[in-house]
This record gives sequence, structure tokens and C-alpha cells, in this order.
Amino acid sequence: MAKPKRGPLPQPTRQNLKKHAAVIHIGADLTLVERKLANVLLLNAYDNLTTVRLHTIPVQHLVAMLGWDDSGNVEYLQDALETLSSTPVKFNLLQDGKASWHTMALIAYGKIENGMCSYSYADFLAEQLYTPEVYATINIRVQRLFDSAYALALYENCLRFKNVGSTGWWPVDTYRRLVGATSKIYDEFKYLKRDAINKPVGEVNRVSDIRLDPEFRKSGRKVSEIRFIISEGPLSEQNALPAPADKDARPDIRESDLFKKLRSHGIGERLAIAWIRQDEARARATVEYVEAKAREKQVRRSMAGYIRTLFESEAEVGKTAFDARQEARMVAETEAKKREEAEKWRQSRAAADAVARARGVVQALSPEARLALAAEYRQGDGAGTSASWDEEKGDFRSPMERIPFNLWLQKKFLLALGDDEKTE
Repeated sequence: MAKPKRGPLPQPTRQNLKKHAAVIHIGADLTLVERKLANVLLLNAYDNLTTVRLHTIPVQHLVAMLGWDDSGNVEYLQDALETLSSTPVKFNLLQDGKASWHTMALIAYGKIENGMCSYSYADFLAEQLYTPEVYATINIRVQRLFDSAYALALYENCLRFKNVGSTGWWPVDTYRRLVGATSKIYDEFKYLKRDAINKPVGEVNRVSDIRLDPEFRKSGRKVSEIRFIISEGPLSEQNALPAPADKDARPDIRESDLFKKLRSHGIGERLAIAWIRQDEARARATVEYVEAKAREKQVRRSMAGYIRTLFESEAEVGKTAFDARQEARMVAETEAKKREEAEKWRQSRAAADAVARARGVVQALSPEARLALAAEYRQGDGAGTSASWDEEKGDFRSPMERIPFNLWLQKKFLLALGDDEKTE
């Protein structure tokens, strides 16, 4: 089955997921797509983890957040969901200061039907994910840039130590489990270093918001431990959410109608501020789009979840460029049709007025003028159709000959009136 192609990279946007360190340090061999999918599903469900059992997301939005450009490849998505629901995940491999160990699947249930992806978490897992003791903030925009599962796993496992500056020393076997490099070939360190350390480090440094520098420690002649020195990457500043200390730096945001709307729909305070600071026009368009869908009873999930999914996946909301062109074309065609109909009406009125004036001229003719015109008609256009002409009455006895004569008169004066108007 062909893997979905990655779509065009979107512009940077704040799409941050606070992820439990125990989940990041999973002891499961997940592919790149599966790791990305697990993060996107958690981001989509995060606001309602402990209050909603079944979470949903439109497939087209899900694949947009994954960075695919072929949303029709549902089978590949189904395979990834099946893996997440069947792969045991070992929690707390690094202990985090506690002698605690758990194992369960990343998702308890998954379904794709009618363009919607539905899924759920085990209750215990949902509680742990929602109230984690140790956070690592994963940027969904950044994760779309990764091409390697090892690189994404390394990024996730190092990010929580960003403020510390170092991961601390990890035994090589632990590192292999953390990034999923459990293949037999990586028993030999030179291959592990080549494929699961150097290449992933290069990718993390190239596409993410942190920079890694690996260091090794030997036991005898054999490398036994590894750690990573972590520093700010070039994308870190533009991807950062506003710090708590500067939340009042823009009090006008809190007073804005857009901020109040976002809050009323369930969007968190800091996230609402971040969106407005980042792209106010897009945030407003997203809210208006979702509200319009809600009025049409087309929102089948929470307003907050739908708004968040659309904004953070950079999905098109409102009018696309194509829609705008189509609308402009339709407006132009409508205006042209209106002008055409108005012109036809004007011409029709002008013709009716001209006929009325011509009839008035004909009716006002003196008997002498009418006789002269009748003679002209009988010798010209009416020749051969004037057998009923009565010299004494000065008119046609037969209506069948009188009517064509009257029409001839009208036409003659219509032409005359038209020539007069042209010379005015």
C-alpha cells in the first residue's frame, strides 16, 4: 500500500501540545506516521480528555495536520490507527524519580466512517495525559517537517530537557528503546550511531526548534551511555507561546470581541491570546466559519475542538482564492446580465415610444397628405396589392389592404423620426 505523500509545508503557526513525559518515553516501535498520528490525536482531544469518552476529527483535517497531500489514502490511516490500538506502550522508562511502571495501548478504540475519525483513550491514560507531572511541549507544525521516525522520537525525548540544557546520560539500550532502534543490526554501535544518532540529530537540527549535540561515554572500549546537549534552534522564538508573565502585555486583546468569542467557545485564555497575536484575521475567519457551520447544524463535535483543529491544521476557512474568483465571475456575469436586460428594456420602451409617435403622426395627417402618400404607396411598395382602393373615399375598402398601408405609413414615419433624432 502506497504511503501518503507529504503535502506542501504550511507557514509557521503555534500548534503546541503538552505531552506527558511518560508517553514520550514509550517502549514501542512506532513508525514516523504512527508517532505523528498519536500526537495529532492527542492535540485534537486534549481540551476534553477527561470529560468526553469518544473524540472525533474530520479525516481531511487529520491528514492536513499530518502533512499529507492525498487525503483519500484512508487505508494507510486505518493501518496506523490499528497499530496505535494494538501496540503495548511501556510508561516511565526513565523513571522520572518514581518507581512506577504501566503498560497499555496508546488508544483504546479507533474508527473511520463517513469522513470522520473517532477514537478513545482508556480512562487511566486520559487522566494521566490531561494532568501530567512533567511536560514536553511538542510543536505539531514542526513535527510535520520530520521525515524520519528516529528523528521525531529523538526530538520528542529531548524536548522536555530543553530548559535544563541536557538530557543527562542514557544507557545505550535505553536510548535504543526510546527511539525504537531495536533491530538486531543496532547491536553494533557503529550502525546505531550512523542511522539512529547522527542522521536523526542532523534532521532535528535542520527542521526543529531545538539544536542537539550528542556526547558519548565509554565503559572500557565500548560506548555505554549517550547524552544530548540541547540549545535553542532557529525556529524556537517564532514558535513560542506567550509566557505567563507577558499575558497582560496586550490588555486590548482581552477586551476584543474576537477574544471574548474564542473564550465563549471554550478556547483557553493563553491560546486565544496566542492566536490573535499570531494571525488575528485567520482566527476571526475560523470562528466565523465554525459559527456559520453551527447555525447550519453541521458541527458534530465541540465548538472548541472544531475551531482548534481548523486553526492549527491551517485548513482553508471562508473563501479560497478559487471561491473568490468564482464569486467575482458570477458577480460580473450577473451585472452583465442586468445591464443586458436593462438595455433590452430601454430599447423596447424606445421602440414602443417611437411607434406611438409614428401613429400620432399618421393620425394627424391631413386628407391631402394621406392621399399623396397613398398614391406613393400604390405606385411603389403597394403596387399590385391596392385593388380595393376607393378614389371617392380616398381609402382602401378591404381591411386586408388597408392594414398593410397603415403599417407602411407607420414605418415611413418611424424612419423619418429616427433620422430626425440622429441629426439632433
